[in-house]
Amino acid sequence: MFGPGGSPSNRFEKGLKTLLGLDEAAWDVIASWILTTDQFDAEEAVSSPAIAASSLLPGQFIESVEVLQSILKGWHIYDLRLTEIQRDLLLMGHPREDIERLGRLLERIAPIKQRVYAEDMRFDYENAVLPTLEDVDVVCDLRPIFEDYAYPLPEGNTTSHTRLLGFSRMVLVELLTEDFHGRTHKLAFQMTEQRLTDLQAALARASEQLAILKAKTRDLSTEER
Repeated sequence: MFGPGGSPSNRFEKGLKTLLGLDEAAWDVIASWILTTDQFDAEEAVSSPAIAASSLLPGQFIESVEVLQSILKGWHIYDLRLTEIQRDLLLMGHPREDIERLGRLLERIAPIKQRVYAEDMRFDYENAVLPTLEDVDVVCDLRPIFEDYAYPLPEGNTTSHTRLLGFSRMVLVELLTEDFHGRTHKLAFQMTEQRLTDLQAALARASEQLAILKAKTRDLSTEER
């Protein structure tokens, strides 16, 4: 399951211990989510009503899902039998009754192992090459306009730094991106109301182009040739 000569990571071992320590009710919640989700993003799912209403702590849910995803991916990649997976888990020192119990859960979620692997590959391709946008923060700012600057100090002019001429409405934007190695990058900038309108129009046009692209590529075959 861990590949030729491979071994489980510390993260996998910790997550497996967490998973095996949960009761059947918690396993039902996890299995139901895995079988019905499209994104397989456990960190986002912890805030969903079904997960929040369960007895699972966020950390327990995330660790358990990550372990099951890892097992399902290895199951698909190496075309394993369930007994081979259980053998690998037994070699990690867990009681046989725990691994047999886990086997029943794996049988339940086995039908989606290829979909889990495909989603993992999709994530790698979508996040390769360039940093990916993860979060956006936007703040509106009312900026006063005075007749003169606070600095540098005036030299003989007649303008006043305390005379208020008016206000300018600004939009402050912060973009947070993450690269393939998990490093966060931040870009902060400001724009006028007119530039915000221009950006909104550009995004609307891009959305229209994306809709056309989706329609044109919907029937592209993914079968091997």
